[in-house]
Amino acid sequence: MARWLYWLLLAVPLALLAHFLNWSEIVVFIASAIGLIPLAGLIGQATEELAEHVGPLVGGLLNATFGNAPELIIGIAALNAGLLDVVRASITGSIIGNTLLVLGTALLVGGWRNGRQYFDARNAGQYASMLALAVVGLVLPALANTFGFSSTGGQPGTHHVNIDAVSIAFSVILLISYIAYLAYTVFHVRDRVRPAPEDEREGDVPAPEEDGPPLVPPSAALAEEQQQELAQEAAAQVKSPASTPLAANAKPAAAETSARKRVAMQELWRPVVVLAAATVATAIVSELLVGAIEPVTAQFGWSQIFVGLIIVPIVGNAAEHSSAIQMALKDRVDVSMAITAGSSIQVALLVAPVLVLVSFPLGQTLDLLFKPLELVIFGLATFLFPLISLDGESTWLEGLLLLSFYLMVGVIAFF
Repeated sequence: MARWLYWLLLAVPLALLAHFLNWSEIVVFIASAIGLIPLAGLIGQATEELAEHVGPLVGGLLNATFGNAPELIIGIAALNAGLLDVVRASITGSIIGNTLLVLGTALLVGGWRNGRQYFDARNAGQYASMLALAVVGLVLPALANTFGFSSTGGQPGTHHVNIDAVSIAFSVILLISYIAYLAYTVFHVRDRVRPAPEDEREGDVPAPEEDGPPLVPPSAALAEEQQQELAQEAAAQVKSPASTPLAANAKPAAAETSARKRVAMQELWRPVVVLAAATVATAIVSELLVGAIEPVTAQFGWSQIFVGLIIVPIVGNAAEHSSAIQMALKDRVDVSMAITAGSSIQVALLVAPVLVLVSFPLGQTLDLLFKPLELVIFGLATFLFPLISLDGESTWLEGLLLLSFYLMVGVIAFF
């Protein structure tokens, strides 16, 4: 995490102090918003450190789970306060914030520094298709409620669906889709690499036999052979320990291994403690932020839609999004697109359905009945992402235009 983010942690005790001393709600709101930015960064940093210790599979699962923890915590706090419009707007704002604000900024600064940037259009197309399919689940309930059909006459608009039941059903389906998304992207279930049809026709890569073993890269096969040779050598040394110099150093090696394990456990505890402390602090500061929304919007004349659509997503994702911009500066715009699309997919498949299901026990029924403006924004955002990725290259001008569209949305929400 950047050093300047650690200085922003001073806003956390300031927000608590302003709340307990009954200072102006504006001070509480601003301090809470600023304090949530480094807390979200600490959650992301601790998750990445844990991922390094537990391996790539579990680490990928941790990143996928805790990557949107700040948004979930803020959303639950808003649900508890009964600010349903803020919650729905924050879901919309998180998705367009990734696809318009963050990606636009990344393309702008990356293109300005490096010139025209290139990426794999096939991978970007997969991100775009998954994003579109994920967002469909958020749009359909509102469309069904608007263009419902009666069960007898079949005339449009004469019958509205049970939006609560539809929202619950869609949330369960979206969560199941998220589990499948994790299974494919993190655990690579049934993701066997096969040659493209044109390669088979040209004879560059032999076609695998049906139901045969998966294709193994030559480097992996070589590594496997080396591991087998090392295993055979180790077995031979075990059979004749007295004749090998390894026996003389067995006790020091065991002591060194034990010391390494202790160091690893000590290093593992640090990110666990940081993750727990940052999560608790995020929950507390989120309560302060949400509690100040109504007084601040009433005093400044803002709409709650503007706060949920613009301010809350920026606060919850600022630290995480900085990595996408840094990757673009390093001419790794493909990674930037993966970060932005992946975060949006997680919001649609995980954050939104969890908030819907959690709302019922809290006594605040949250449905997926988004406003017409939010539906239009969903459609435009998911339409622009594949347009950017069609040719496999990007320029700073494309990033500027994405930012311009985001600013237009902000102006509409503000006024």
